[in-house]
Amino acid sequence: ACPPFCIQPMSPAEGVTTIGELELIELLQDPEAIVIDSRTADWYAKGTIPGAVHLPYTVIAEQLDKLGCEVDFDGWDCADARPVALFCNGLWCGQSPTAIRAMIAAGFPAEKIHYYRGGMQNWQLLGLTVVKP
Repeated sequence: ACPPFCIQPMSPAEGVTTIGELELIELLQDPEAIVIDSRTADWYAKGTIPGAVHLPYTVIAEQLDKLGCEVDFDGWDCADARPVALFCNGLWCGQSPTAIRAMIAAGFPAEKIHYYRGGMQNWQLLGLTVVKP
């Protein structure tokens, strides 16, 4: 173990695409895509990426209807899932990887998930805009 935080792998799950800042900016401009700040409320309140939606990693797998999935008789039908990008605090933060694995386990298609591994740490390091919700 590596408490309190662990460096995260390049990809949190098979089929997920890891992206950088330019790809995240493209997704923010795509009306079909949803960029998700998967951090807890206390982190989110300190500032987020403009255009990001707050869906904490602890509840995202229970709220896939917000991402284009429909409740099915045995879980979720994600045939019409929208493309999503998730981020958290940075490459040492496990919140997005945890959320991504939970989403896939619940039926969300991995190929529609993008992982911005650099998170808020890289975003701020590059001087990109941060907003307080």
